Amino acid sequence: MRERIREFHKKHERWFPLAFFVFGFLFDAVMIRRIDEPMVIIQQAAYLVAAGALICMFLMNRTFWKYQEELLHFLLGTLLNAYMIFYFKAASLFASLGFILLLCGLLYFNESKRFRNALFCLCLTSYFVCMVPIALGALGWIPFVLGLLAATLAIAPMVWFLLKRDLAKPIVLPFLAVQAAFALLYFLEMIPPVPLSVTSIGIYHDIRKANGAYELVSTRSRWRFWQKGDQLFTARAGDRIFCFARIFSPSRFKDKLQVRWLHYDERHGWMHHDAIPLPVVGGREEGFRGFTVKSNYEPGEWRVQVETSDNRELGRIYFRVVADAGSEERPTHVDVD
Repeated sequence: MRERIREFHKKHERWFPLAFFVFGFLFDAVMIRRIDEPMVIIQQAAYLVAAGALICMFLMNRTFWKYQEELLHFLLGTLLNAYMIFYFKAASLFASLGFILLLCGLLYFNESKRFRNALFCLCLTSYFVCMVPIALGALGWIPFVLGLLAATLAIAPMVWFLLKRDLAKPIVLPFLAVQAAFALLYFLEMIPPVPLSVTSIGIYHDIRKANGAYELVSTRSRWRFWQKGDQLFTARAGDRIFCFARIFSPSRFKDKLQVRWLHYDERHGWMHHDAIPLPVVGGREEGFRGFTVKSNYEPGEWRVQVETSDNRELGRIYFRVVADAGSEERPTHVDVD
């Protein structure tokens, strides 16, 4: 039995790192339910302190345990895994795909000694960029800048310790590069708006609120099971389009989002129609629920985007409006949220 296991391992050895990464990512995705859980916050802080201490030891060429290299890989890999999950959940892939792919690429370099200082700086900056909005209960450029400043203050004792030993350069330069990269990516609206995330979004003919629940009314055929409501919207005179969204936000979080409606024009591309404000309040386990309504529209291709106050996209949905001249009663389907 042992020989078979060894032979299998030897034959497929190159695939094991990928397999463990995928398993670890799925495991963390299931286990880390909320970004604002106290144990998650404390664990990440402890891992960052331990990783920083190990990096200092490596820079001083000191060894306290023969497996300390593997320990550092574990700490940085776990942190990167967690932040990738946070960013992935908060990201609209259409707007933040480049940033997510960049994180995936950095996970590959976790085994490289050459990149470990930069990866530590990335984890430290990500921690505070995520935690400051949770502490303040709001998003925007001010919480983002405060997150960068908090990361700078957090790394200052480490830099001071290394400066006295003339070893600060290998950590200062990567940290400044990471800070500059985050500032640039924020300016380009590529950083996902952690800690918010759209968990559900759909288009409906009507929405009714009853007994604390939302009744989502659609005319969708049963066989279009993959659609979220009426993504093929058959419009009669007087019909209004309802866009429903469920948004996760941490406890005590209070901010204002905007729901942007766009129509596709063959000559000019996507044309902006409305940006309707949507206040969001955190704390509900399943996510904050809200909807916006559009009465003035025309047939064609449409897109609805949920955005933060600083124009970072949380999620979007596409749908098509088709004129319906019929007068017979339409069968309806009601989902409850």
